Amino acid sequence: MATVKLSRAVSAGAAINYAEGKNRLKETDRAWLREQGVDDELVAKLRDRAVARGGENVDLNHVRSQMRSTRELFGNRGKTQAFRVIQSFGPEDFNAADPAAWQQVNALGVELGRRIAPNHEIAVYTHLDGDGHKLHNHIIINAPNLITGRKYHHQNDFARVAAINDTLVREHGLSVIQHHSQQQERHTLAERKISAKGAYVWKDDLRSRIDSVMQDSRTIDFKAFSAYLFEKGVTVHDRGQNVSYTFLDAQNKQRRVRGPKLGTSYEKEAITHELANRTQAREAQRLSEQEQQRVINAHRATEQRKYQTQSRERTAQQREPNHASATQNFERLANTSGHMEQKARSMGTHYRQLRQRIKTAIKPLAAELQRFSEAIPRFAQTISAYLQNQVRSNYVALKQKLEAELTSASKPPETPAHSETYQQLLGKIKENEAIGEQKQRTQAQQRAKSRQQQRHNEGPTLER
Repeated sequence: MATVKLSRAVSAGAAINYAEGKNRLKETDRAWLREQGVDDELVAKLRDRAVARGGENVDLNHVRSQMRSTRELFGNRGKTQAFRVIQSFGPEDFNAADPAAWQQVNALGVELGRRIAPNHEIAVYTHLDGDGHKLHNHIIINAPNLITGRKYHHQNDFARVAAINDTLVREHGLSVIQHHSQQQERHTLAERKISAKGAYVWKDDLRSRIDSVMQDSRTIDFKAFSAYLFEKGVTVHDRGQNVSYTFLDAQNKQRRVRGPKLGTSYEKEAITHELANRTQAREAQRLSEQEQQRVINAHRATEQRKYQTQSRERTAQQREPNHASATQNFERLANTSGHMEQKARSMGTHYRQLRQRIKTAIKPLAAELQRFSEAIPRFAQTISAYLQNQVRSNYVALKQKLEAELTSASKPPETPAHSETYQQLLGKIKENEAIGEQKQRTQAQQRAKSRQQQRHNEGPTLER
């Protein structure tokens, strides 16, 4: 017989630590397993209270940090970090000494957590210790929804969770606990008598107003529920665990009543449960519509890519003749380029041969030019020496002639003008000779001074 318990966890990490039970499996439990015939090697490896582990949307090796990161991501800073569900099975359903049953029970716990809180992070730890060694799951549900970020807010959600668990165990052929039916509406004996007479019953009036608000599609949460009831003349007072209602009845009397007095359908838990189911259904519908839109968009994208591919193929087919023509042109160009390259090589060979022949022919001419250039300075020196000798000879002859003319005693006295001219010319010649001699002495002094300065700059030399 499968049963469930539901509670809140202020610390998700503490709840996981307890459910995991690291190194806390008692020796008495291991001894019981050995007595039941469980393999000794398997029992020796058991250290934790959790003999099986599973989960949904979590990495069990990093479940604490992962859940904490999710809460931080969605700004979940409330007092409740997670919810705990304990799912138990009787020995008539599973044998706690069967290791295969551990995994089966754990899988049922994962499925129950998935159905209770879709799109949440869920960790499931299966225990076999405790009274009677009944297999049971500790299911830890992280508060935020991974898609919407909204918290799992089904406070006191036992009735819904029990119904989900009953459905699950029926599907697997397991035994189901029988729940006592609860009265949806509470009518006192006086109310039933008044109603039987067809008279006005103010509680029925209040129930009718509440029912009309709950049937309104705009009522999506408890805040909207209170606002729309206020429009109908009913004030809702939130008392924490429950609610009370105040209104003026048809006889203009002030009426006040708590939800449980009207029936279970008018209690806060039932109302919030119903509103939460609506929210979840709308969210599921919205996600379904989004998924449909994603499928449509994916199909459109696929068709678009298919069209683009076909268009590229058609373009490629249209370009094939041009491509073939371009290939032929390229081949002709390549052949022409090859011929031109061969001609260029041939012209290069001819050019090198011609250059070699020119060099061979020019070489003797260059040698002749070199000898001619070397002979020119010698020829110039010869001419210069010849001219100098001629000038010197003429100069000496002129000087001698002038001296002879001046010293001749047979010169007639009637030619004093010629004598004076010769005298002046001879003076000029002597003056030029004196200048030349002075110039030679000056040049000799300068050369001597230059050699002396050079020896001074070179410094003293060492004699060997």
